[in-house]
Amino acid sequence: MWNKFTLRVKITILTAATLTAMCACLTAISIYNTSIFYDPVLFMTGNRQPIGIIGIEHSGVPYNIGGDENIEIIDEIFIGSRNTFITLSITSSALIILAGTALSYIIAGSTLKPLKNLAEKIEEIDENNLNEQIETTSNGDEVARLAKSFNKMLEKLGQAFENKKLFAINAAHELKTPLTTMSAVIDVLYMDEKPNTQDCMEVIDEVKENIKQLRILVQDLLTFNYELDDDLCEEIQLDLLFEKIIEDLSDSINEKNISVSINGNMTLTGEKNLLERAFANIVQNAVKYNKTGGTINVLIHDNAIIVEDSGIGLPEESIPQIFDPFYCVDRSRSRKLGGVGLGLSIAKQILDKHGMGIAVSSEQGKGTKFIVNSH
Repeated sequence: MWNKFTLRVKITILTAATLTAMCACLTAISIYNTSIFYDPVLFMTGNRQPIGIIGIEHSGVPYNIGGDENIEIIDEIFIGSRNTFITLSITSSALIILAGTALSYIIAGSTLKPLKNLAEKIEEIDENNLNEQIETTSNGDEVARLAKSFNKMLEKLGQAFENKKLFAINAAHELKTPLTTMSAVIDVLYMDEKPNTQDCMEVIDEVKENIKQLRILVQDLLTFNYELDDDLCEEIQLDLLFEKIIEDLSDSINEKNISVSINGNMTLTGEKNLLERAFANIVQNAVKYNKTGGTINVLIHDNAIIVEDSGIGLPEESIPQIFDPFYCVDRSRSRKLGGVGLGLSIAKQILDKHGMGIAVSSEQGKGTKFIVNSH
């Protein structure tokens, strides 16, 4: 029930409850005090023994107080006054509570008006107008801070939405390319009324190669959005992991006559297949863009894994984008080497999910260095 009330009503109810409690306490204290100070005999003597006091007036008539009958008269006078005081106190408290409640409702409405306006503006925002900004005041209050925070969130959400859209466009394009190629070679084959066995085999080989590319691309897309499974995590010896990666890439390494060294060791806890994929993508990148007769050095020490090559390097302006999905410094060269720009993006995604960071430094013509921090 409470959650159904508006914030304005909640503030008003809480204010009314606070006023009621405070007024009730003050009234109770006042009534308690009157029970003592409105007993004149007890107040003046400390007991209720008959005494003689001259000078007390009632209805303009002076009394010479003495004896039990006079004490009863005084009691009657002051009891009446005390009852009147109690009635006035309770009535005043009730009026104060009512006035305070009404005033708090008005003040709450005025105070929350900017918040209400902000909520109305936020409700008007959807995926079609994420670039719109909420107007903020310069007084620096909580509502202004909330508006600024919301604007920052809109910027991040808009950027994420654009990245997602770009990712979908690039993925569709990369998927379309091998499909188009397969369709083209099959159409060419159909143009020949009686294709020979050689032509058919060439088409089959082309289709098989493109299917292989499609399978790799689909697997990359699945890996890109894969969630880490803690149940599959285990301790991994990195030197053994890199030795396996180098062995798997031995054909490409030997073809370019690249010298590879692995120094140091470290134990990591994570999903072995994913981490192997991440580091394999980094090493594969070092092999692809290395020079003939070049070197690749893997250094594992001080909670850091460094993969350094003597390859062609990267332009300075490309370094901030190197981990973006489908980004290629030279798309034609990357396609020739069999890449679509997902390898380093996948590596970063996997390392991020394992709580590890990755950075890159490079100089054109002098090689590239990837640095992975394990903590």
